[in-house]
Amino acid sequence: MKIKRLTENSLVARMLSWLAHAVIRRPAWFLYPQLALFIVSVLVTVKYPGIQFDTRRDDLVGANKKYHQNFLRFKKEFPTQDDLVVVVESENTEKNRQFVERLGAKMEAEPGLFHDVLYKGDLKMLGSKALLFVPDPELGELQATLRDYLPFIEQFTRATNLDSLFGMVNTQFRTAKQEENQQNQSLVKALPALERIVTQATESLQRPGIPPSPGITALFNAGADAQDQTYITFGNGRLYLITAQAPEEDLNDAAVERLRELIDETRSEVPGLNAGLTGEPVLEHDEMQQSKSDTTVASIVSLLVCALIFIYGYQQTGRPIKATLCLIVGLGYTLAFATLCPGLGHLNILTITFVPILIGLAIDYGVHLISRYEEELRHGRSPEDALVKAMVFTGQGILTGGLTTAGAFLAMFFTDFKGIQEMGLICGGGLLICLVPMMTMLPALLLRGHQNVLDHERGLVAERRARIENIWLKRPRLVIGLACALCLLAVTQLHRVYFDYDLLHLQSAGLPAVELIEDKLLSATNATTKSVLYGAVIATNLEEAVDLERQITNLPAVAGVESVTRFLTEEQTHKLAVVGDIKKLLAPISFAEKDPNPVNIPELSRTLYSLYGYLGAAHDEVQKDEPALAAQLLDLRQAIGDLRKAMLEINPGVVQTNSLKLAAFQRALFDDVHETFQALQTQDNSAPLRVADLPGPIRDRFVGVTGKYLLMVYPRRDVWQRDNQKEFIDQVQNVYPNVTGTPVQLYYYTELLKASYEQAAKYSLAAIVLLVFFHFRSPLCVGLALVPVGVGFLWLGGLMGALGVPLNPANIMTLPLVIGIGVTNGIHILNRFAEEQTASLLARSTGKAVLVSGLTAIAGFGSLILGQHRGIRSLGYVMAAGLATCMIAGLTILPAILNLMIRRGALGRQTQATHGETQGRRATLRRGSGATDVRISGVAAEQ
Repeated sequence: MKIKRLTENSLVARMLSWLAHAVIRRPAWFLYPQLALFIVSVLVTVKYPGIQFDTRRDDLVGANKKYHQNFLRFKKEFPTQDDLVVVVESENTEKNRQFVERLGAKMEAEPGLFHDVLYKGDLKMLGSKALLFVPDPELGELQATLRDYLPFIEQFTRATNLDSLFGMVNTQFRTAKQEENQQNQSLVKALPALERIVTQATESLQRPGIPPSPGITALFNAGADAQDQTYITFGNGRLYLITAQAPEEDLNDAAVERLRELIDETRSEVPGLNAGLTGEPVLEHDEMQQSKSDTTVASIVSLLVCALIFIYGYQQTGRPIKATLCLIVGLGYTLAFATLCPGLGHLNILTITFVPILIGLAIDYGVHLISRYEEELRHGRSPEDALVKAMVFTGQGILTGGLTTAGAFLAMFFTDFKGIQEMGLICGGGLLICLVPMMTMLPALLLRGHQNVLDHERGLVAERRARIENIWLKRPRLVIGLACALCLLAVTQLHRVYFDYDLLHLQSAGLPAVELIEDKLLSATNATTKSVLYGAVIATNLEEAVDLERQITNLPAVAGVESVTRFLTEEQTHKLAVVGDIKKLLAPISFAEKDPNPVNIPELSRTLYSLYGYLGAAHDEVQKDEPALAAQLLDLRQAIGDLRKAMLEINPGVVQTNSLKLAAFQRALFDDVHETFQALQTQDNSAPLRVADLPGPIRDRFVGVTGKYLLMVYPRRDVWQRDNQKEFIDQVQNVYPNVTGTPVQLYYYTELLKASYEQAAKYSLAAIVLLVFFHFRSPLCVGLALVPVGVGFLWLGGLMGALGVPLNPANIMTLPLVIGIGVTNGIHILNRFAEEQTASLLARSTGKAVLVSGLTAIAGFGSLILGQHRGIRSLGYVMAAGLATCMIAGLTILPAILNLMIRRGALGRQTQATHGETQGRRATLRRGSGATDVRISGVAAEQ
């Protein structure tokens, strides 16, 4: 079978010849307009209209998939945004409470960024039907507690400030009789609440910021159980949560940034705990920010390293810098294309990596063109003739190689994954766009400057490359045998390569949002057998919701179901009666007007000093008979002493500040108590709970815009893990086939991503086969061009298996890319072989260009290794290794195969026919290099 000789008479060659002559005649036409277009492209990308960054992972998936259609219907019915989750951790539950109270108040003060802020379920938040949410036993306990505390509450109603409150306590101590009565019992039960008020008053002096109220639990129950019931907690109170949502999707990024500022501000007020932010919008925001940072660094490093490789490889700066400038122009064009192309206009987590990728790939055009141009100059040609020769012959290889690589990317457009389609369109289109300045602007620049004074190649360097190449060219059978042995060794490791579906493993190591999920929430929720992610089940009516909840709750993979169906369907006649009794009990209560003035420190100190004495006397009285009560009295006495010490500063300025701080605490306490009792007095017991009675944050969450009901189904195990995802989804789908939500999205998202890249690899291979066949018109050339790819791919798989490197949703992009990029090595080698019919290439410009372009491509992808995003870094590792194996295979195995085929006569007649031309070429090389006889034809001499 023959390899058709490459000539200058083909249609493509004639077009390239015409282009070369046009550049020679009118270089300015190809230079200045492109510089102007580059400036316009930059303006379009940066400002007019400016490229956007899409952080949502859901937008990477096309709407044609059933599971995604379910998700879109869910988001349409429940249009609230995904939760921003603040996680607060310490062993001190009071610190946790202080933090979420302070931060929650700040978030509620900024409704433009934070919507449906949830951190506690108190009476004020739950509204006029709040008591109907309370279970029957707890509602009865509340009624009994209010009755027991009524004497103390009545005294509280007459207090206008802290001084009058503790003054009334003093009066009760002073007038108390040594007998069992309701007043004394009420006072004794109030001791923990009084201690809590005093302790938090002291803390308000020690912390900056606006202090929160101790809360209604300070009056009734100061224990941890009350806080666990009031606040959103995990891990027995070790973790406190605040959830909120941005009002609309476009505000997610701004909300994340602002919330982090508020967390830092609150952390300075309540130190000594861990606080961080997580949630899907946060993960997406952080992932995009880290990716932008990583790709910016990678782009700069890639550009510099590629330029340095180019400069070092050619021992000059002028032409490599010209090629780099043309590359930058091409990148500018590509950015404008991505900005203006219909359906694009943005970059996502996949496409954001396109700049370093294009740097490593598109620079190859310049490498090959300059290599051939310099070679022709050293053969004695004029700059114009050298340019025509380079563009006509090497240009055909550049064009075919560019089309095959672009085809590998553009094949992604035919997959079912929207994000991969966009990646293919931007990178494939970018490679074609970069061809324009490289094949027009670069030739115009090459004709300028002093470098076209004939450069004499260093003969010893070329001779050394020839001697190295002869090692495998003289021993083709040995080289092929060793390659086959390595391939067999690689095959033994392929079974160890697996696919890691866990998206958390792609995030940056140490990223706070990821650590909060992996180290805090998962460990805490595993302890309570409940995840923080949920599946969404939508019921059209209450009856269906009740039935679905009953079936799903009993599934082994389900930890629990949250919904409002229980509250809307339960029998509430008894509750309504109890609520009526509570309203009657509290109806006479009316609070005095609050004191708006700063706290009078001396007066409050005297009042507390009196109470300090009463407590000491009471302690002495009861310590023998009632040691538990004596301990409570002593604790309150100690707290009062600490408060007096904290507020009685010698510095007048500090006293004034303390007065204002205590006034703020006093205001928060009295406002909270007054509003809570007002909420109790105005509870609506006229009818059972209805949808319209649900508080806004709960109604928005659980009742859709058309009245459908949401069941939040929580998996029992960590659903970031693939097996747990499958178990959970399979079981819920048996009950409700259209289940959606984050676990479902994660499962099908990664599955579709993997399948789409596998599909893209097949399309890429098909496109490459057609393009290579169209260029060479030979099935043999198609097979030979794919040799570096096949061998390189096999070696790459063996390396990944041996080193335990898995495929993942980021580096699986390697499948189509290595095929498209690796085949260019074979194309350029075969292109030069078709021109000169010799397997000796390394000492020629083609071999050198393949080596340099391979190194620049490795540098382009290898620069991604510098990133902190583990997905991007893994893509850099795998792609750099894959390109290296393909380059090695292309420079060693393919020439060895070609040489073996020549020896065996498979290409004999054409080789013999061109033998004289090869000898003439050798003579020309000798003349062009002065006195140095460059021995690049050792193999040909043997023939």
